[in-house]
Amino acid sequence: MELSLAIIAEPRRGNGIIEKGVIVANQCDRLSKIVPHLKDYFYLVERRGWLWMNGEQTADVKLVDDPTTVEETKRKFPRAVVLEFANGDFVDTDIFRPLNIPKIYTGIQIAAWPAFKRHELFVRAAALLPDRKFLKFGHFWDEPKPWRISGELRRKRRIMKLSRKLHANIEFPFASVKRNADLPNDPGAINRMINTAKMGILTSEHEGLNRFKMECLSADIPMLLPEDAGPATTRHINEKTGVLFKPTPEKLAEAIRYVEGNPEHFSPRAYVLGHTGIHHALPALKNALKTLAKRDGFTRDYEEISWNGRNENLAWAKGDAVLGVREVMNSFS
Repeated sequence: MELSLAIIAEPRRGNGIIEKGVIVANQCDRLSKIVPHLKDYFYLVERRGWLWMNGEQTADVKLVDDPTTVEETKRKFPRAVVLEFANGDFVDTDIFRPLNIPKIYTGIQIAAWPAFKRHELFVRAAALLPDRKFLKFGHFWDEPKPWRISGELRRKRRIMKLSRKLHANIEFPFASVKRNADLPNDPGAINRMINTAKMGILTSEHEGLNRFKMECLSADIPMLLPEDAGPATTRHINEKTGVLFKPTPEKLAEAIRYVEGNPEHFSPRAYVLGHTGIHHALPALKNALKTLAKRDGFTRDYEEISWNGRNENLAWAKGDAVLGVREVMNSFS
């Protein structure tokens, strides 16, 4: 996986010492090797974004996706602050919210194009429900280059071809798009798309706490997830927020019918507002950083920080992001 990072607070001088800034990164150890003396200037927040235990030795704060690993993580990393919030928990519930607009689609899926997302399962289930309409699009992890066609682009084309072959009633609004830059990344626009559907649908195998899922729940849209997706992915799914289905087209189609026919059973936004979302997760992160600052002898409270967990708000480290970190550090020399 590519190194990614975001500077959410720059270091500053206070009482003659450097009060550390904050970087959120998926590979803290690698970043620390690339940038010598990084830890003199920044606290590192590890966002794993996957299942299993957070393993970065240099992380000061660990955002845990897989809830089954919390106690083991605390034992193995006693000096780190372990938070039972993952990047998906930072969903901005002021932006992702219900809208009073028509429900055009039965279900929506926003999913990148790697194989583990199991796109064919979604298509085959939709084909069993030809009288329902679905919406589907996603970005590329391995973005196509001008000199080659990526495996993800090939997969996207195969899935659209399969959808036509099976007469699945799926709308692919960005069918011709080959670059992530041509996809919508405005949270308000994505929220509006989500609100045009009665439910969100994931078909992934194991991954982390999926952000699209959390955005749907915040918009009061129940979620359908495969029961084998694992605890990191199925977090926050219960009788009020959605349904877990056996990963077959028939069982997914059955779950779609159930959710569509029983909307009164679900209140996902009420659950989110009570248990997770940016208004719960961000104060927890600020308190963790404040605890570290007090331990290290300075008084910074980090009240100015903000992070909503979405990838487009991260600087993807192809060089420019690391250069930016170095420039911030050099300004103190």
